[in-house]
Amino acid sequence: MKKLSIISLLIIAFSLTLLFSKNHKNKYYDKNKSHHTPDGFTNPYIDPSIQSKKMKDFFKLMKEDGPEILENLDVNIISKQEIEDLIRNEQNFYLWIGHSTALIHLDGKNILTDPIFSDRCSPVQFAGPKRYSRPALEISDLPDIDVIVISHNHYDHLDYKTVKKIGDKALWVVPLGLKKWFLDKGVNNVTELDWHDSISFNDILVTSLPSQHWSKRTVFNSFDTLWSSWLIQVDDFKFWFAGDTGYNEIQFREIGKSYGPFNLAAIPIGAYEPRWFMKNFHINPEEAVKIHKDVFSEKSVGIHFSTFVLTTEPIDEPAKKLKQALKKYRLKPEEFLALKIGEFIFF
Repeated sequence: MKKLSIISLLIIAFSLTLLFSKNHKNKYYDKNKSHHTPDGFTNPYIDPSIQSKKMKDFFKLMKEDGPEILENLDVNIISKQEIEDLIRNEQNFYLWIGHSTALIHLDGKNILTDPIFSDRCSPVQFAGPKRYSRPALEISDLPDIDVIVISHNHYDHLDYKTVKKIGDKALWVVPLGLKKWFLDKGVNNVTELDWHDSISFNDILVTSLPSQHWSKRTVFNSFDTLWSSWLIQVDDFKFWFAGDTGYNEIQFREIGKSYGPFNLAAIPIGAYEPRWFMKNFHINPEEAVKIHKDVFSEKSVGIHFSTFVLTTEPIDEPAKKLKQALKKYRLKPEEFLALKIGEFIFF
């Protein structure tokens, strides 16, 4: 086992361990909403005093062993022709491209989640966590995309190079406060939503829903833009994208009661160790299964693993732990799948 690389630790420190910075006044502030604050946003079910890590936690993390990288990770590389054939044959599908990036085709509509096609999830492309598995589909091979949802502004979910490449060819739907970032990058086809707000576009209903996470894009601002999970509905088919989240026993049950059941859900199962550091904001596989049950998902798929080394668990562990959790909760293996990158689900 190797220690986490200095560069990766610096990125983690940049993203996770800085003390709260003073934010600008929140122009969206609504005192009647528990996730709003005058300076930004918050998680209603976490004590605000423990939402930020201290420097001593960072130095403790530096002593942790990092995972070994597996050689020849099994990835299905999908061609543009395969995608075009499926769409021409009116075949609905979910394709896991890698990390939290998925392509969903529903009744002629194409939806993309948290697209990242860069080699690194970092402010720069010469340092930071590097992709150890290829994306299943090249960005140039994507079909015409109708809607792209972004869960939050961390670098492994909001990738500048990918955003610039796609530009205004698709409608970007983002959490509250994040539209300005897109406008500053010259991307104008964007709308932002608060939790429980919806937009209908080209017969696709998109609804922003809660998650338990946080936002940080620079050293100067924390919690200044919102984070979201997303409901995407085309006709009667309901897909829920969890984004990136920690677990609580309230929000996901509320989502299930108010918006479920879901035909398909994409739920993170990776980037969860060490628990003392990650628990508030990243679920482990057992908590992923709890969310699957809470939101009344008929079938779920794992995301947020097998792409970047962001935490300390072995990179092949999430899928193994998921199987254990399914047995513990007496669920069938096909109810919650850990796909390999490039694998399809057809429906």
